[in-house]
Amino acid sequence: MKTDSCLQYLEDPEANAGHLDECAECRALFGETHVPATPLAIRELPLATWEGATHRSWPLVLAGFVVALAAAAVLCFIAGMTPLHVVESSFRSVQSMRAFVTTSAEALRTASMGAQIAFFGAFIVVDGVLVALLRRSPRGIDA
Repeated sequence: MKTDSCLQYLEDPEANAGHLDECAECRALFGETHVPATPLAIRELPLATWEGATHRSWPLVLAGFVVALAAAAVLCFIAGMTPLHVVESSFRSVQSMRAFVTTSAEALRTASMGAQIAFFGAFIVVDGVLVALLRRSPRGIDA
């Protein structure tokens, strides 16, 4: 950057948009790229472009869901189980996980003050890392 107007453009490109008309170096760096940008329509879903995929429509997703549901029903029939039995067994496993969480919470409540403070600190650190990951610049299709 050569001049103060170049630095002002870097600080606030929208307020100093006219600078690109008068500075060839900035225009070469920050000017139009002539890359066509087409917005995504909400009726399309992006898939992995590196695999050669293009946008797929919502009916395709719905058809995939119906096929998966039918396959699950067929597998239940082959195994001689009813879908209700599968759902009930899933609830049993969820109940065991819930019992584990309840037991762990009770153990933390009865733990020493130092252990509770350490758990709270670890919780804050993990949340801070997750917030930092969410606030980083987007990559991929959002870029």
